[in-house]
Amino acid sequence: MSADASPPSPRPADGTPGTPAPAKAQVDHLRQNASAVTVLLETADIRIEHFRRGGEGGTLVVTFDPILYLADRPPFGQEFLRKQALDVVAVRKKTENFYQPLSREQFDAVVGPVSARYARVVSYGSSLGAYAALYYGRDEPWTVIASSPRNSTHPVFGVDHWQERQRFLHERLDPARPVRCRAIILYDPCDPMDRRYLDGEVLPQFSAAELVRVPYSGHPSNQFLHEIGFIAPFVRAVLTSETAARPKLDRRGKRRVSTTYHQVLASACLHHGHLGWAESLLDSALKLNPRNMLAHRTRAMVKLERRDWPAAITALEQALAIDPKDTSSLVLLKRARRGDAPPPAAAPTPPPSAPPDPLRRAWRRLRRVLGLDPPPPGSR
Repeated sequence: MSADASPPSPRPADGTPGTPAPAKAQVDHLRQNASAVTVLLETADIRIEHFRRGGEGGTLVVTFDPILYLADRPPFGQEFLRKQALDVVAVRKKTENFYQPLSREQFDAVVGPVSARYARVVSYGSSLGAYAALYYGRDEPWTVIASSPRNSTHPVFGVDHWQERQRFLHERLDPARPVRCRAIILYDPCDPMDRRYLDGEVLPQFSAAELVRVPYSGHPSNQFLHEIGFIAPFVRAVLTSETAARPKLDRRGKRRVSTTYHQVLASACLHHGHLGWAESLLDSALKLNPRNMLAHRTRAMVKLERRDWPAAITALEQALAIDPKDTSSLVLLKRARRGDAPPPAAAPTPPPSAPPDPLRRAWRRLRRVLGLDPPPPGSR
């Protein structure tokens, strides 16, 4: 949810999560401010649009959307780009297909004639969008800004959840093939998945890339870099020219103001079993931003480790009030509720039968001796 969205409605008295109030509709500033919009490609899977905003002949920006960011929303980076008088080509997904239906040849055929009209081209993306910026920009004389590149459908470096849903169709990155673009890659070397993908696939291909390592910024690094006021001036400087002065990354000096930094470091502490440190860091994270969904979810994970089921349920309900569709929180909430449920009641044990009355026992024995009653079974 965006920072300017309305807060969620109060939680009902029955303890179920409240329904978030509807967020303000996102305004597509690129479309509003464009003098002309041309659809370069329209298929069942992909839409590529060219927004002309008075910058033809100068610098063109080519953007790629991150994961689960689809074509029914404004293009990635539009809040930043609306302040720049630059033309934009936005490459959009209509479903979460990880850009797999779009080949390099198809991309070049529709974007190449447009990009040739500009003196410079800068492509930009975060996470999946960073992967796409590198993949489609590799053979172009462009500058590529790639923040935390990742493709979760990759057959080696992906994850099962997405590999099962989308087949990986792209060519693998080939270290033997020369690269034409100038790549700038920002990432967190302490994130295990990003480090493995960068070391195993990306950096062998883009060996000459300019690397900006941002420890404990998490995935994607853009969120942390936004919180410390770095990413917008950095991208603006790259868009200005190849030689423009860039801001200095003061990660150590400014990390104390970042919710993301505290949450990511808390996750690392949780992974290593330092639950007290993790809780202290999460207190700081939520003090900085009480609506940070990941901080609430990480707090729930700490409570689950402590087997504090009620506190875990509360933290997960707070996370889901911010993002009701967060799959991880929904799964953890089921687990917490199973732990919190009272054990099933044992089947009632029948009360022991009262011992026979001594007089009644003597009377029955006398009747058997006199032959009035048969002997008890098994007595002969």
